Amino acid sequence: MQQLFNTRNYSIRDFEEWNQRNELVLQPKFQRRDVWSDKARSYLMDTIIRGKPIPKIYMRQDVNPETRRTRREIVDGQQRLHTVLNFIKDGFKISKAHHETLGGKSFSGLDTATQRDILKYEFVVDLLQDMPDNEVYDLFARINTYSEKLKPQELRNAKWFGDFKSSVYLLSKEFSTFFVENKIFTPKLILRMAEAEYISELLLAMQEGIRQGDRRTLDNCYKTYDDDFPSRKTHEKRFRETIDTIKGIFGDDLPQSEFSAIRLLYPLFCAIYHLKYGLPRLRSTRKVFRATDNPRLKSALETLDDLITRIKEAEADHEEISLSSDDRKFYDAYSVHWVHADKRTTLTEHICKKLTKALDE
Repeated sequence: MQQLFNTRNYSIRDFEEWNQRNELVLQPKFQRRDVWSDKARSYLMDTIIRGKPIPKIYMRQDVNPETRRTRREIVDGQQRLHTVLNFIKDGFKISKAHHETLGGKSFSGLDTATQRDILKYEFVVDLLQDMPDNEVYDLFARINTYSEKLKPQELRNAKWFGDFKSSVYLLSKEFSTFFVENKIFTPKLILRMAEAEYISELLLAMQEGIRQGDRRTLDNCYKTYDDDFPSRKTHEKRFRETIDTIKGIFGDDLPQSEFSAIRLLYPLFCAIYHLKYGLPRLRSTRKVFRATDNPRLKSALETLDDLITRIKEAEADHEEISLSSDDRKFYDAYSVHWVHADKRTTLTEHICKKLTKALDE
């Protein structure tokens, strides 16, 4: 078997030198002529500055025996290289949404050490030696055969690069361990950005109030808050404090609780947030509480946990169970169409009611 490619690492400086010698062909012959936004370009450079990996480059290489010149044609990765080569010529600046310290600076405005690190950054390159066009087309057909269809959050991640996305992925990085340890999301779901989508919904609730849990709502959210996510730092701080409060209430018991399910964690988060800061458009009574109140709050939540367990067991045994109208309404909202805004509101209001009652006792 003959391997038609080999993998090598080339630095940004290598590509700059080839481009200066007119040995680099960046014309996108094999790909769409997408034009990246300034946010997308800034996000890529921030990724490089932080030393994070980016997708590999596919480069076809051949040598002209007469001129003794090497021709390097970028088959895939043209926009990435255009972005990098443009940046090191001061073509644009890093966005503050991506890097607080270096935001607003072009390449020449960076310190010498950072400039050196950028030029030394290495791309992983699959080198296609003298590969004809038909083989290149076949190569991409085979790659796409084994590619999984992107989920909605993965598509958002590829499309948006502004303030809201930066906030989401900052918090995702901080709380991925929390989500896995408490069995809210599996590592596999984390890899498919499930926790980022969930954090997006929570941040949207903090900004606008409880919203419908559907693709269109989140797509519009990313579009609306791409240029500016108002009170971003305040939201991030309050998000951390709300999660810390939930951890403080449950301790090590959250994974065994019904509240580790995303359908209940959402209204629990909203309820705790509302009691602490006030959730937009939610009319439930607010009550100040402290860490010393955590045992009472936990007991109140355990009654809801027990309620759900009892109803599930009764339904499994085809038995009737006597419930108050509020408890029935709560369970119905939990069990059917929980992503609807009205159901989420019902769940949140009921949890708020239980928590405030516990604080009054």
